[in-house]
Parts: sequence; structure tokens; C-alpha cells
Amino acid sequence: MNRLTKKEIFNLIDSIESEQLAFERVRPHNKGEIRKKDSLKKGEFKNMVSEAIEEGHQPGGGLELKIPSIKKTLFGYHDGIYRLE
Repeated sequence: MNRLTKKEIFNLIDSIESEQLAFERVRPHNKGEIRKKDSLKKGEFKNMVSEAIEEGHQPGGGLELKIPSIKKTLFGYHDGIYRLE
């Protein structure tokens, strides 16, 4: 999948009806992955995405956010790249 632009990501976030976004943080570990549930308000999530893209780094590892309207998942990687799968 191709890398998403900030505008494309924000459109996906805005398509979610809930103001509070539930997502999973994913960190690699030598025995697999460490997954942790988290949540942020839409504005906070957008700020986090914006900073990750600009700085080329997603603090805390990757993340996965389900987009119910299109039945896909937004993947944010540790290097600030976002893809939809």
C-alpha cells in the first residue's frame, strides 16, 4: 500500500463518528509484539499524527486504528509513515 498524506489521514479520522478514538499501540519485541490499548480525542490523535509525519518518528512505536466506514485499518509506523490496509 502507498503512504498516505496528512490530508488523507485526517479525512479517515473525520469519518469516524466517535469523538474518542480507540486504537492499539504496537511495539516490536524479541518474542513478538507488545500490544497496548489506548485512546485519544480526535484532535489529540491528529496532533500526534501530524508531529509523527513532520518529525519522521512515531513515539511509542506503531499504531493501528480501525476505520469502520471502510472496514480497513490505518497503520502508523515508528518512522511516521501511515498506510491503509
